[in-house]
Amino acid sequence: MVSRRRVLVGLLGLSLVRGQGLRVEEVVGGLEVPWALAFLPDGSFLVSERPGRIQWVREGRARLYAELPVYHRGESGLLGLALHPRFPLEPYLYAYRTVEEGGLRNQVVRLRHQGEKGVLERVVLDGIPARAHGLHSGGRIAFGPDGMLYVTTGEVYERELAQDLSSLGGKILRITPEGRPAPGNPFWNRQGARPEVYSYGHRNPQGLAWHPGTGELFASEHGPSGEQGFGHDEVNVIVPGGNYGWPRVVGQGNDPRYRDPLYLWPEGFPPGNLAFWRGELFVAGLRGQALLRLSLEGERGGWRVVRVDTALSGYGRLREVQVGPDGALWVTTSNRDGRGQVRPKDDRVLRLR
Repeated sequence: MVSRRRVLVGLLGLSLVRGQGLRVEEVVGGLEVPWALAFLPDGSFLVSERPGRIQWVREGRARLYAELPVYHRGESGLLGLALHPRFPLEPYLYAYRTVEEGGLRNQVVRLRHQGEKGVLERVVLDGIPARAHGLHSGGRIAFGPDGMLYVTTGEVYERELAQDLSSLGGKILRITPEGRPAPGNPFWNRQGARPEVYSYGHRNPQGLAWHPGTGELFASEHGPSGEQGFGHDEVNVIVPGGNYGWPRVVGQGNDPRYRDPLYLWPEGFPPGNLAFWRGELFVAGLRGQALLRLSLEGERGGWRVVRVDTALSGYGRLREVQVGPDGALWVTTSNRDGRGQVRPKDDRVLRLR
């Protein structure tokens, strides 16, 4: 079991985002690799910590909500969170984790919300590939406007898994809240294909966001980091059954068999999550250590990025970005993940308003 730590909570200060007219409120600090946020109806929120804890932050205080056994190495452990869309009538919290017992793998589990804590109820989806190095586990989960649960998975450095429709690795999956393949999935009746698959040819996608006007799904994805060049991190518009090319193409392939990215960072900007806020798309940057704002023009099926600027910097690695029920933009740092420079009060949850 992962040891419990004290979490520093409170309003840690306000600072102006240079040139952007936004203010940053540091809501909570002292977290250990926070990965995802889930907002409760009363204005409090849950935050996952990669070593296996979920903290509940409420009324200026944080306390342990749940602790799950995980395999915590590399990029693996306790990752994404998502509340059931009918919460609290359906009192469930979903989480993505890496486990070792019974064979190393990633899985989606469901916790029941019981008063002051979450209790692990059952495994919703099992058998997502994981490897001992702990890399390329994907891990973002989110409910879409259709009420289905979308799950990003990595190809665990076994590149061909991304093109293998019989594997759950290197994919975006779409399942019901009970864990069954969602009706209408594109490979439901294809022999040898997993019916949970929604799109494929992904290397290590870690962000999901739906356009507020059209309902289109956007995803962020990490490009190569040495095995087939460097950089070429992406934002993609996801279509059912789309093949996004990895490892057949890197970045902009201009090959009609594969979907080209909406936006590409040739020199690299490994992204965390992404979110639409006030009509623009915000992308959290890990190695890039910034929150970028992408301004879009176009319409459904024909978007283009016309401007990119920095909305937030100076806090190190950023992983989660999400619009809260208060209308503010919420961001987490990830400086304690073994790849960043740890700063006082790290890691933190920030609120932009």
